[in-house]
Amino acid sequence: MEKKINRLWISNLRVMATIAVIFLHVSAPLFTKYGELPIYIWNYANFFDSVSRFSVPVFVMISGALMFDSKMQTFIFLKKRFVRICLPFIFWSICYVLYIVFIQTNDYQKMSLFEILKKIVRSLYFGSAYHLWYIYMLFGLLLIVPILNSWITRASKKEIHYFLFLWFLTLFFKNLGLENYKTNIELYYFTGFVGYLVLGYYLSTMTIQRDIPIKKISLVFLISGTLTTFLGTYWLSIKSNKPDSMLYDFFSFNVMFTAVGIFLFFRISNYYNNKSNLFFNEVNRFSYGIYLIHVLILWTLDSFGVNASLIHPLFGIPVTSFLCLIISLVIIKIINKNKIGAYISG
Repeated sequence: MEKKINRLWISNLRVMATIAVIFLHVSAPLFTKYGELPIYIWNYANFFDSVSRFSVPVFVMISGALMFDSKMQTFIFLKKRFVRICLPFIFWSICYVLYIVFIQTNDYQKMSLFEILKKIVRSLYFGSAYHLWYIYMLFGLLLIVPILNSWITRASKKEIHYFLFLWFLTLFFKNLGLENYKTNIELYYFTGFVGYLVLGYYLSTMTIQRDIPIKKISLVFLISGTLTTFLGTYWLSIKSNKPDSMLYDFFSFNVMFTAVGIFLFFRISNYYNNKSNLFFNEVNRFSYGIYLIHVLILWTLDSFGVNASLIHPLFGIPVTSFLCLIISLVIIKIINKNKIGAYISG
């Protein structure tokens, strides 16, 4: 089922996911303040968080669209991917530890050099910042890609449908709270982000019939999924009188529908296939570095009072997000100009 992928729409989709994940991390702290803020103020955070939830599933789907290759050589693939991902990850992980120890706190005053080094090593093992969980998850996916690759590049459409059906079945039990009623047949092997990996490959290679209104279908998925996340989260939070993020889960049907909708929309929309968009090209080129550094920038901006609460969330969330994006891009570009920097910037 393997076909050559047009990388242009995927590049632009990656840019949208990069912007969305920053919006998500800017709005999330305000979301947790349910009850401390007027409900209409809190709901702005809920809105921006809801429309950004597609980011992580789409990142994984993009990986699925690009990584699988019938000519893949396992150890060359792993070496190339891990070197590209590991070095920047280690560098920025250490930066986060040093920022926490020397700037965010005064821990350095009561820590020896050995204790600081121990904290760095421990942080590399468990994670030094909340967003880096994605990189650890990505490492796990990379390990299984060569195994999946041998199957998926030779699999028929029906065989991929079979895998996705079983993955969807696991989501069905999870989303409807029926895990206590599921059969003892072990479906664990079909759970997790590997499903998004396969889904991304499938949606990027499937043949689109001209008589099927894919653009309209994608918009229905995108809009209905996002509205369900937003309105459902609002209703659940009101009902429980606390911030309820159940529908924010990356494996909820609503988030999956949003991710599928925007993925397909970019694939079939020529409007977003513009090579001359310099901003999109630059964000796409340095998207990994932007992802790694953006939380550090958000922490720094917050120390100057620039955050989701700046003036008003309707203003503060987008302004803080785009300011973070621009600063992150500029710093990564500057570091990347140096020969050594190009290996660690991302």
